[in-house]
Amino acid sequence: MIETAHCFFQLVGRELKLFFQDFFNRFLDISLVLITWVIVFGYLMEQSGLDSSYGVFVLVGLLSSFGLFETLWRATLLAQDMSDKKLSNFLVLPLPSWLVFVSIAFSWALSTGILTLCLFPVGKLLLWKSFHLSEIAPMRFCLMFVLSNLFYGVFALWIASLVTSLRNSSWLWTRVVNPLYMFCGFFYTWQSVYELSPWIGYLHLVNPLLYILEGTKACMLGQAGYLPFGICVFVIIVWIIFCLVDAIRRCKRRLEFV
Repeated sequence: MIETAHCFFQLVGRELKLFFQDFFNRFLDISLVLITWVIVFGYLMEQSGLDSSYGVFVLVGLLSSFGLFETLWRATLLAQDMSDKKLSNFLVLPLPSWLVFVSIAFSWALSTGILTLCLFPVGKLLLWKSFHLSEIAPMRFCLMFVLSNLFYGVFALWIASLVTSLRNSSWLWTRVVNPLYMFCGFFYTWQSVYELSPWIGYLHLVNPLLYILEGTKACMLGQAGYLPFGICVFVIIVWIIFCLVDAIRRCKRRLEFV
């Protein structure tokens, strides 16, 4: 048991070490994206008649969804490693094979969470008077923050298990990432879509990112106008379990491991 735990955290530490080696560049890149989006939607678009609170709305959406892009680029690298059988070396370690995949998803979740936390001061500086940290519900936020990053970790692992070759990975961005992001409630709330058309609102409910953004906004901007927080938590947990179980099954098959 002790040896298994030691191997598990050794694998997690290995991934985190790689993450911190390139931390500054990743933080700089993602900060520039956040800064440009907040400037456009928080200041420039206000001159075109956009509500002054929309900048905070977009900022919270960015903070809660950056994990998707931070983990998916790693998913493509892992998919290539599986194709090259490089990951097979880890399966001879003295721990269950499924824990190898769990360690990868867990380390991705940790690194994404660290990077996202570092973005909060940047967002606060950009929207100093508009972004009120006192409105955040601490316990709810911590729960949603942990669950959302765990989801991004296992979701990226699941995507890696689906990508068979980097040569035909363009479908990942056009068929998965783009619709997930555009219809996750980043630019609008689910309630506004439901008022426009209940059927379109119901279709949105199949998108797991919707629950992350709605749940995060509910605990940072107030519950009014968003999906119930408890429902968001439940659905995210279900998605985490599904993605993890199916990803492990597919990864084992990819590596021809029984």
